[in-house]
Amino acid sequence: MKRTIILFFCLLNMVAYSQSVKDLWKPILNHSELATYFSGMWEKLGISVDTYNEKITVINKGDHFELKEGADPKEVDYLLELKANNIQDMAEFGADGKVDTYESYRIMGTLFTPFVRATLSHTMMNKAFQMKLAKIENHIHVYLESPTNDDVKTHTLLFVNKQWVVAEVIQGKALREFHLSPEQAVRYQHEAFKAQKENTRKSWKTFKKFYLEWRKEVSDGSLFFRLLVSLLQLNYSTLPSKP
Repeated sequence: MKRTIILFFCLLNMVAYSQSVKDLWKPILNHSELATYFSGMWEKLGISVDTYNEKITVINKGDHFELKEGADPKEVDYLLELKANNIQDMAEFGADGKVDTYESYRIMGTLFTPFVRATLSHTMMNKAFQMKLAKIENHIHVYLESPTNDDVKTHTLLFVNKQWVVAEVIQGKALREFHLSPEQAVRYQHEAFKAQKENTRKSWKTFKKFYLEWRKEVSDGSLFFRLLVSLLQLNYSTLPSKP
């Protein structure tokens, strides 16, 4: 009997995985409220899912989405590596086309860690975090908290071998903790994307100013964000001025 139950669930998984990402997300492509929610976080989002052996690009048109095969890292704003359950979760979260506060938490809970991982790979972020390594907090716990305080999504930032590693669970004893609401996570993504998209001296100065205020909300007196701001200031001096 036990073997029969296990086989049944294995068959269910095989059926789920037989659907492509495009098939699973097709019902949510015309939900304007969902498109509005993501506006300002990205314009072209690359998605890679090993389980499906599939890569797609999601294009936000403002009031709907379009999908195309493949994901060129040079053409997308971010390339996120997602799991099969992430794809299915997003299809479920967007099914009714409505995004309330709790739905925002569920969406960011799914994409939060992949977004952070992708953001930290940006050239400006990478230069900033590699400079003066000895003075950087290299072990950070991050908590995304639900609006009802009954759930939390976490990840750990570790600076190892001169690069940032983003673990999807809490690991070890951190030197700093960050506690974010869904709104704070969304606001961070908006500002980070704006700075990265323009990639000029002015855009990074604006991002620095945002950080000075935002860091007080998530971790008052954080050395991590204070140092990030100073290092960004050193690096944006090499960027072209915006016309």
